[in-house]
Amino acid sequence: MRSPLSALRFPKRIQATFLLTGAIILSPLVLQAEDAPPKASENPLNVALKALFSPGSTPASTPENALPATHEQVNLIKLKEKNGQNTTIHALALDKDGRLLAACGGTRVSRQESIDGPAVTTITQPGEIRVFDAEGNQVDSWSVQMAPQAIFVATDGAIFVAGYETVLQLSPSGELMHEARLPHVADMEENTETVRKSLTEQIKQQSASMQGYLDQQKDRLAELKKKPENERSALDKSQIQAAQQMVDAYSQYVATDEKTINERVLASLNSKKSVASLAATKDNVFVATSDTAGHGFCIWRMSRDFKDSKKIVTGLSGCCGNMHIGAGNGEIYVAENSRHRVCRYDEEGELITTFGKRDREGEEGFSSCCNPMNVFITGDGEVYTSESNVGRVKRFTSTGEYQELIGDVSLVPGCKNVSIVVTPDHDRVYMMDMTRSHIIVMKRKAADSVTAVE
Repeated sequence: MRSPLSALRFPKRIQATFLLTGAIILSPLVLQAEDAPPKASENPLNVALKALFSPGSTPASTPENALPATHEQVNLIKLKEKNGQNTTIHALALDKDGRLLAACGGTRVSRQESIDGPAVTTITQPGEIRVFDAEGNQVDSWSVQMAPQAIFVATDGAIFVAGYETVLQLSPSGELMHEARLPHVADMEENTETVRKSLTEQIKQQSASMQGYLDQQKDRLAELKKKPENERSALDKSQIQAAQQMVDAYSQYVATDEKTINERVLASLNSKKSVASLAATKDNVFVATSDTAGHGFCIWRMSRDFKDSKKIVTGLSGCCGNMHIGAGNGEIYVAENSRHRVCRYDEEGELITTFGKRDREGEEGFSSCCNPMNVFITGDGEVYTSESNVGRVKRFTSTGEYQELIGDVSLVPGCKNVSIVVTPDHDRVYMMDMTRSHIIVMKRKAADSVTAVE
């Protein structure tokens, strides 16, 4: 089932994403979409907002002729602050004892849209790793001096956490063992002028592109307003409102003065210091980050003590700031969402194989605009994938042979990180719904309990 926002037709250099409040945020990335800007007469924004702010969420539609799902949603773990506010959640992991680790906290800006206009709020929460037992009860909390954006547990139980500029190693009980700067941050600082020049050019090109769409919407708005106010019908008023909303949206991305351009360059430089995901093998730690040049992603390799860093993979294509990696059997798996595939690399960054295709109707392919969004590799080499927007989880062999549909969950639609982890016995699957600050618990159906996972 398509997201309510799929009716919106944005130009190629705009994407719509949801933050934790279900807000619409526009950011300058490249997506395949129709060239024409939205028509005010279609007024899609109001329709989308009405659907977005209605209670409940959109479940996925099961592919035609699909085999029955092996798991079903049985529980929600709700993350709340003491004041009742939702907790910011970024990623999930499972430790060696089967406890669920949730990377939480940090500062975020919430822009909540409504028909009456946006409300912008800055929310700051302490960085922490929350620990839950198999039943979803919180049993511990570890404070970390950062906003933990990614977390991974190695086969020996070592816990790695990464966030803005920083990567940590924690003991199985949460004590800090090692700390270092993320390797791409040093690379950026060594090439600051080159990166700044590239970002400046990108922002200027984007502004020029947006100006054309903005002019079209301004002309449309002016034409609509020619009718006297006292003669306007409800439809006329709705069309004017939609045109004005599009003018406001496009205006955000038109920057012509040096001050605005410099501010956006600085914001882009800061955002590039974040980390998309990380993984670890017996000998190395890997982090996926924005590349210093362009909009793509890359993978850096470090030793387990965070030394000898090297960029080993470049040119990965992802949207919404997401590029998720996993590790298993000494290999790296990448959910390259914009290309609708999973990539498998060795520890030197050599591509071994890829699998996956875009398929909105079939069972084996990946649906929506950018999927699979996340990947999880089990101890016995199985590959689990999760899809944002539709809330679907599937299982593959390590070589990409499709095995089964794990299930579809009720997930708030949107292009976003939907981190998953799987218990060693494959009985439970946990999926993150960051919009609602929930962890969705899926359990193998009783009827399928006798089916062994090879």
